[in-house]
Amino acid sequence: MNSYEIKHALLSYFRYTRQFLCATECLNNDVMVIANKGVILDIEIKVNKYDLWKGEARKSKHKGYKRDGYMRYCANKFYICVPSELLEEAKKWVESTNPKYGIVECSMTRLYPRHITIIKKASMLHKYKTEKLGTDIMMRVCSENIGLITDRLVNRKEEGYNR
Repeated sequence: MNSYEIKHALLSYFRYTRQFLCATECLNNDVMVIANKGVILDIEIKVNKYDLWKGEARKSKHKGYKRDGYMRYCANKFYICVPSELLEEAKKWVESTNPKYGIVECSMTRLYPRHITIIKKASMLHKYKTEKLGTDIMMRVCSENIGLITDRLVNRKEEGYNR
């Protein structure tokens, strides 16, 4: 399973099952979600052990999530999302990095989207609400939609559709 498949599953789960707003590649995060009462989730996807321990661990946001002043400008909750075969490593990583973090498992199914399960619910890192983060997420959603429409228009032109 690759990160693109997991990203698709996460977006489908949070948008259609949970009825939340979500965007990809927003503020250097894989997926950001505006949940109930304006709580913002940061979800990072990891598909191998090296990327989990070396790639994610070197990100400065994990130090910031432990400092109160930094909190006003970051998500309220953090989740790591992994395929089933990486679940035990993710549990170790969360325990050693920040026990407040949550864990999401993406498991295989015969059809898309893949199945999403919240294994460990994240605790609030802080209670601050910032309109800026919500605005940034919505701007990213708009950019994604423009990109999709542009792709469709380009493809239609290549198919000989001229108007």
